[in-house]
Amino acid sequence: MSQYIHVIYTAAFLFPLLSIFVTLPILLVNYHKYGALPKWSIFMLYTFVFYMMCAYFLTILPLPTRTYVAHLTTPTHNFVPFTFVREFIKYNPFSLTHPGTWIAALKAPTVIQPLFNIFLTVPFGFYMHYYFQRSWKQTILFSFCLSLFFELTQLSGLYGYYPRPYRLFDVDDLLLNTTGGTLGALGAAWLGRYLPTKEQVTKRTVALSHNVSPVRRIVALASDWIIISIFSSILGIFVKPEWITTAIGFVIFILAFELMKQQTIGMRLVHIRIVNRDGQDASRVQILVRNLFGYGIIGGLFATVGRLLDMTATAPYNQLTTIFHLVLVLSFFLLLVFVDLLIDWFSKKHLLFFEWLSRTDTKPA
Repeated sequence: MSQYIHVIYTAAFLFPLLSIFVTLPILLVNYHKYGALPKWSIFMLYTFVFYMMCAYFLTILPLPTRTYVAHLTTPTHNFVPFTFVREFIKYNPFSLTHPGTWIAALKAPTVIQPLFNIFLTVPFGFYMHYYFQRSWKQTILFSFCLSLFFELTQLSGLYGYYPRPYRLFDVDDLLLNTTGGTLGALGAAWLGRYLPTKEQVTKRTVALSHNVSPVRRIVALASDWIIISIFSSILGIFVKPEWITTAIGFVIFILAFELMKQQTIGMRLVHIRIVNRDGQDASRVQILVRNLFGYGIIGGLFATVGRLLDMTATAPYNQLTTIFHLVLVLSFFLLLVFVDLLIDWFSKKHLLFFEWLSRTDTKPA
């Protein structure tokens, strides 16, 4: 059991980073198609990603050394169905006429392992049938395919990294995992009566599409900076230093697009644009002021604090007090920026400081 808990802790540690790369494309598709994503959908999406990470890690972790695997002589596969039933009959201490054996029988590997394989895919069946609106046949098929993916991962020795499989490819796992997915779909059919329906979520989505949520803007911002990062990485092969390539990418993909189209590529993907207080296209001066205070102040504060902290490693002792005082002052302004962002997260009518100073806003395009 401690092994399973350790794997879940590992997934929880990696989840914040990996979830960004996994869910960003899904968020982009939803914002591009519907213009909004309700909190319930966000919750379901992120819990699904976390579940998939846990399920995958449970099938591959802990990772042994390659030397250890090379010396294994254990079986690599089992193609005989219902071996778990025969092992239960042969090795489990359960006796119907002796209640004292019941607890020990439940704790035996011949019970725990099959139950684990069933429960592993119960959430998957639930998500498929309830959240993704898959039919019974599709849910069962996808559960089988997920199980097959796990088993082939094990059979391949983690895609060839190991010289041989370090876990058993078991046809019983395919049967038990598929059963778990089916049970999850059954649970979804029952719990679905108490959870938001697809029609309710769609209605909420339409209502939210008329507003620009913080998440919607974050998705646009992340998309823009991914594009800039790719561009600057390629340009960095020919141009040095790195900050110059980033600055060129910023001018091309953010400043130029906003000045000409009132929206960047990321904004266009999620259907938002920059407007003035009257809801009309913002002027070029307003866009320049918006970027000056937005990227200039926030980026400048972070860059300056980082530079000052780097200086503490080489600065003379008599200058350290001054440097630390400057860091504290600038950190206070960063705290104000954070508070402003926090207020914007919970208030629909709040304008960020650079929007207020430039008299601009964002609205659905």
